[in-house]
Formats: sequence, C-alpha cells, structure tokens
Amino acid sequence: MALLTPPTAADTCRLFKLTPPAAALLRPDHTPAGFFDRLVADGHLADARRLLAHALPPQRAVWWAALCLHHSRGRKPFATPAEDAAFDAAARWCAAPSDAARRAAGDAGWAAKPTTAAGTLAMAAFLSGGSMSLPGLPAVLPKPHLCGRLAGVAVYLASVRFDPAHYKRHLRDYLAIGRDVARGLLLTPVPDPVPVDAPTPADAAATAPGLDPALAERLAAFLKAAAQGGQA
Repeated sequence: MALLTPPTAADTCRLFKLTPPAAALLRPDHTPAGFFDRLVADGHLADARRLLAHALPPQRAVWWAALCLHHSRGRKPFATPAEDAAFDAAARWCAAPSDAARRAAGDAGWAAKPTTAAGTLAMAAFLSGGSMSLPGLPAVLPKPHLCGRLAGVAVYLASVRFDPAHYKRHLRDYLAIGRDVARGLLLTPVPDPVPVDAPTPADAAATAPGLDPALAERLAAFLKAAAQGGQA
C-alpha cells in the first residue's frame, strides 16, 4: 500500500479514535498497511475502515467509498434522484478534481441531505480541500480529517444499506476493495450486474454496475496516473 499516507499508522490514527482493543494492537513501527491488515485479521473492521479512509489520499478515499456505494446501489437503488445526482457529482470530482467540481459535489450533497449515503459521499469530496466559504469571501479551510471521516462513513453506510443483518460480511468485502484501491488496482468498475451471491470481495468489486463509459474512462485514467506516481 505505497499510496497510503502519512508514513506510520500512529500518525494516521491521530486523526481519529481507535477502540481500546484496536489501540492495544498498535505498535510504533506499524505502517498503515501493516496495521490495517492486522485489524482486519483480528476482526476490528470498524477501526480498519477508519484507518484506511484517513490514510488514503482524499481522491482515493472518495473513490473507494464511491466503488462501495456503487456496488450497494446495484443491490438497492437510491431513494431519490438527488442521491443519484450527489453520487455522480462525487464521482466526477474523482475523475477530474477542480474547485468547481468540488463545489458542485458540495451543492449536490446538501441537496441529497448529508445524512444519506450519497450525500455523505458528496460532502467528503467537498471537504477534501479548498475553501468552504463562497467564492470571493475569505477562505475557510476544512479540518484535514473531515474528508477521510466522511469517506469512511460512506463506506459504512454502503455496507448496511441493502442487507444490514450481514453488514459485517459486506464491510469485510468493502475493506478488500479498499486494499486494492490503495494498491492501484480496481481502476474502473465493469458495467455488469452484481450477482446476489457474489463469492469473493474481488468478484464483488469487479462486477459492480458501471458508471457511464465516458466517466469510467476518465476515472481509469486518473487512477492509472496516480498509480504511476501522479497526483492522487
């Protein structure tokens, strides 16, 4: 997980609060990747989700959450057109980040309500950096942990939307998707329906319903550039 930042797990964990059992496992020499794998192996899935969401660069954190929510939407469609618009705005920001795209995501997130999964995703994009105040007014920057926090919440909400009784199984699958995103894999979803009995995390990710082809192509280009050392 070379793309994870900052360099140590302890640095990352200062951005959120570990549960006491997870905190007891943290060592000074843990990398984010190593500690993530330990948390998953020991069943501390919520802590692993928070760690990964805060350790990934903002665009990748939002993209990970978007993949998870895209898969979840394939099982249970959003309730309102505003939620679809919020998801699309967040995905467009991932594909071509700009202040205009970021603000569009924020507007769409408010319209969808930040309490919805798609609204949370869009607000994560909005709070990824840049001023929260209106253009032309003095800049008010978001706290650096907010994007990761909301991206992690969006992943959680994706895991409980369509089959809450088995959300831990879905969350474990989504953590596997996040691990692959951190490694530069899953550059774009494939536009096939999701089978209800998808057997593995990799299969669940690979068969997630696709975005429109033009947007998927732009997302693929962005993530490929990031994996090769570009801006991420």
